[in-house]
Amino acid sequence: MPILNFPNSSSIARIGIAYYIALIREVNVLSRRFLPVLSISVTTLLWGLSFISIKVSVAVIPPMSLAFARFLIAVLLLRFFLWRREPGFRLEATDRITLVLSGLLGVTLYFFLENNGVKLISASSASIIVAGIPVVSMLVDYIVFSSRLRLIHVGGVILSVLGVYLVVEHGLTLKGEPVLGYLFMFGCIVTWVVYNFQSRTLFRKYSQLAIVYKQTLYGTIAFIPFLFLELNQVEWAKIDIGIIMHVLYLGIFCSAMGYTFYMYALDHLGVGTTTLYINLIPVVTVAASALFLGEQIGGKQIVGALLVIAAVTIVSVSKKDEQRSRHSD
Repeated sequence: MPILNFPNSSSIARIGIAYYIALIREVNVLSRRFLPVLSISVTTLLWGLSFISIKVSVAVIPPMSLAFARFLIAVLLLRFFLWRREPGFRLEATDRITLVLSGLLGVTLYFFLENNGVKLISASSASIIVAGIPVVSMLVDYIVFSSRLRLIHVGGVILSVLGVYLVVEHGLTLKGEPVLGYLFMFGCIVTWVVYNFQSRTLFRKYSQLAIVYKQTLYGTIAFIPFLFLELNQVEWAKIDIGIIMHVLYLGIFCSAMGYTFYMYALDHLGVGTTTLYINLIPVVTVAASALFLGEQIGGKQIVGALLVIAAVTIVSVSKKDEQRSRHSD
């Protein structure tokens, strides 16, 4: 019969301390990931629902005027919170050009391209093109910034693009659509990817709130010339409390809150993982359309939605494992 050797008190103490340290590390890793993942998840929910508000509002207010209204609301709200949280905020002159350019790209130019692109081609065609944002982000990160190209991330991106295709496939009408519409949507990819990498350079010097406020301010100012072109297209008589509520939702939740949450996730998760979550937006939009507009959801759309969710989950979990291994070294 073997003799059981029980550990002495010092061994038990060492084991207990080691377990406690490992537990603290695990909690720290998970907590560092939880808030950024929650932020980008909420952002995709808000932006996915925004298409319903845009669809209702744009029938009364022209696209660029609507964009100006929502971002003006966001500027006022962001300015108030920045004043409360960072009363001594100062922008260095050397960073002004970066913020102006990123504001023009991520706010003004992006919405100009997206609004005009969706006007020329179907929303489904536009969605499948925008699903290329994670692909381009991953390639730019690898080629320009020499980041490691992880197989799990490549697989997740491919899986998410396939999922988006299945979600929007029923609405694709590639034949007869103007080439200009596709060029506008490919322009969206370029502007958003550059906007992400430009914003990333500012994180060490400014808070996410300060960055979003300045970008939104400059982007909103650039919308002003479009107001004169669309002024006679506004149907003032049709602007009721319903339209006002939709515009407020776009301004408060989608622009002010959404962009701030997105910037927070971008800072903590990186460009690759954060942009992958963008492919959840068509999933949210289709689900919301079924819930609020009575549109039908088919089996392919359900499978596509599950693929996108699976892709995002796999990449997020793999990132946790990677961070966990770093802390254990």
